[in-house]
Amino acid sequence: MKKFIIPILAMLLWQDAAAQSSLSLYYMDNVPQSSLLNPARRPRCNAYVSLVSTSFRFESNIKESELIQNTDGQWHTLIDNTFDYSKINHRFRNGARINTQLAVNVLNVGWRSARGYWSIGIAERINASTSLPSAIFSMLDKGFSNGTRLDFSSLRVNASVYREISAGYSINLTDQLSLGGRVKFLTGLASIKSDIAKFSITSGREQWDIDMNGSLSASFPIKINDNDDGTIDIDSIEIKELSVGKWINKALIGIKNPGVAIDLGAEYTINKNFKISAAATDLGMIFWADDANTIKSKCSYTFNGVEMDLDEFLDGTDFVDMISETADSIKNSLTTDVSQKTFLTGVNPNIYIGGEYTPLHFLSLGLVSQTTLWRGGVSQNFNLSANVKPYKFFGVTTGINIDVKGCCTANFGFSINLGPVQYYLMTNGLPIAYRKLSVDGDKLFVPYNVCDLSISTGLNLVFGSKGFKDKSMINTESEF
Repeated sequence: MKKFIIPILAMLLWQDAAAQSSLSLYYMDNVPQSSLLNPARRPRCNAYVSLVSTSFRFESNIKESELIQNTDGQWHTLIDNTFDYSKINHRFRNGARINTQLAVNVLNVGWRSARGYWSIGIAERINASTSLPSAIFSMLDKGFSNGTRLDFSSLRVNASVYREISAGYSINLTDQLSLGGRVKFLTGLASIKSDIAKFSITSGREQWDIDMNGSLSASFPIKINDNDDGTIDIDSIEIKELSVGKWINKALIGIKNPGVAIDLGAEYTINKNFKISAAATDLGMIFWADDANTIKSKCSYTFNGVEMDLDEFLDGTDFVDMISETADSIKNSLTTDVSQKTFLTGVNPNIYIGGEYTPLHFLSLGLVSQTTLWRGGVSQNFNLSANVKPYKFFGVTTGINIDVKGCCTANFGFSINLGPVQYYLMTNGLPIAYRKLSVDGDKLFVPYNVCDLSISTGLNLVFGSKGFKDKSMINTESEF
């Protein structure tokens, strides 16, 4: 079993992944997508067309170095009796959080005008978050001893798939102050949202008690059948069969789940060497009405054990049948109600605060803070980078990323231009160190002390970004 648990855990941590762009992009203004993080920052070109670009981010408060412990030369995981849970109880007192974002930009173009910089874009986005209650780790540590009450009410599962159509503008109000904004019109395609008010299990010598009260909202073409007594048949829930035309209408031109969000940004030039900036992105909501269903459930169940005849058990009575009967009893104790109520979801806002020092025209040193607001939690990252942009055809950034969870990782990115064609790749959260594990004789290398990873990559057509090796880039305020 350990052979499979360790590799799976390692892959999850490696994929610890806004606009969902990599934070390494923030000071790489030779890449147009840098303006997605702060709409006041302008790309260093007169115009651009994004042929294809995508961003992926996985964020978690799970820290690999705490889940795999070394004691006297032996490695221990969560399922080992000798695992010290005291080292992770503090971190997971509010639960373990796993968040994923994916954005695929279908269209993104920008151009310089007489007074400012315009941009428009279309993107397909996925936001998903899961919160695992701390009771899960208490259960693994202490089990179900007499009188134990485990609270699972912080369990959350949320996911949204939506389209984003945006229009942005940046303007220089003064020689030192630039302001920018972006309006995003959102169309929801599918969503699921859980709300659990109460979910607890209390164990005892004579009985176990289960108490649950919560709801699950979804916007998806599903069919829910009622029983004769008016209750909901959970087993009968199925996906509706939609015609090709209806799927195309829902996926391509559907507007029944409207939403709106805005990005705001500012940049202030202190002098020719120092700049400070701030931005807030993805401030908005989506209103879900199409195929909206909310299932409310309550459960109050007392488990008094299973009566079993020893002779029948020894004769081969199927133990799985007894477990199945217990599960059916719990399901029958559920009272469910379904309604076509609309609901709202957020789009995970980001707040950026940064400062940039430019000692040479081709070199800048940047520090930026990123705060992301997830449903049920907040993540905080600090990115320190060195950004080299000596010439039009090439740019590179590197540095470190530190978050409040104590993870320190590397950042790396580059852009390369062949004529007007530009390719870029930006990453955050690359492991600095690895550890070698020996599990049942198999040696595995897993990243050490990592939490998050984000990747942004794309292909652009960039126009009017000429530069020189021995002096600054051209005055980008000039006309084409």
